[in-house]
Amino acid sequence: MPSHQGPVKPTELHELTHLAEPGAARIFAKCEFMNPTGSHKDRVFSYMLDELEKEGRISPGMTLVECSTGNGGAALSRVGRDRGYKIAIIMPAGMTEERRKQIETFGATIIETSQDGFLLESEDTARQYVADHPGSHFLDQSTNELNWRSWRSCGHEIVAGMKERGLVPDHFICSVGTGGTFTGIADVLKAEYPDIVTTAVEVDRSAALYAKRKGLPFEHHAHNMMGLGPGKVPSNLREELVDEVELITGDDGWTTMKRLIAEEGLFTGPTAGGNIFAAQRLARTLPPEQVVVTVLFDAAWKYFSIWDGKYRDYENAGERTQ
Repeated sequence: MPSHQGPVKPTELHELTHLAEPGAARIFAKCEFMNPTGSHKDRVFSYMLDELEKEGRISPGMTLVECSTGNGGAALSRVGRDRGYKIAIIMPAGMTEERRKQIETFGATIIETSQDGFLLESEDTARQYVADHPGSHFLDQSTNELNWRSWRSCGHEIVAGMKERGLVPDHFICSVGTGGTFTGIADVLKAEYPDIVTTAVEVDRSAALYAKRKGLPFEHHAHNMMGLGPGKVPSNLREELVDEVELITGDDGWTTMKRLIAEEGLFTGPTAGGNIFAAQRLARTLPPEQVVVTVLFDAAWKYFSIWDGKYRDYENAGERTQ
């Protein structure tokens, strides 16, 4: 398991070349999987702890609590350990072995909740944990505005990367989990480029925002896009920044992930594959001089134990597996 030690630094803005399609718009992807623990969540929790310490709301020696499908748990466990905190991660059952092991390697405690309850049950469990344990603090990346504010730095890095190339992005497209990544980047890009069109991407089996905008009933179903589709429209998603909503399937993400690895040399995970799938689908509808920007969330090694895209007991458990 890669250790990926070191501080959070600006990540590469990579233009797709081998997966680029003739006559389609250009696609650039922010390589957040190159962060210290192999995911975009390093950016969130380094910033969050900085701000909470400045405000005096947390201090070393406390127990920090967070709900996570794995990436956020690892990022918090790493930065929290380095700053002298104890860490408790509330995680739905069925997440990959690699994610669990990485969190445990950083010395955190994992409290597992049911597959059926997914992140909503984990959030309830986290609140109860804090109520029962004085000296603990629930960071709550799903509702904490520091989540999306942390992503403004990434937005500014994208602007700098575009200016270096003499380009103006026409579209920003990004899938939604907590909503923080989309919101923070879109907030900066819309201020810099008033004509940019933003597209939020949801996994089809848990598309709460899509249902809301279409006036459809919403129901969360099991899916294999870990980190997406939390079963609600997250409060960190500023809906006024979303121009359009598109859907992808889990198969879209896993298939495109393997193409990114084999053809583009980007060793990234299925949610990143989902972003690229959606970006390619959009790019085909645009003239070749236009520019689409997206994000690559996490690293492929976090999925070795489920390389066929089937989570633990996925085929047998059906709707139970998240």
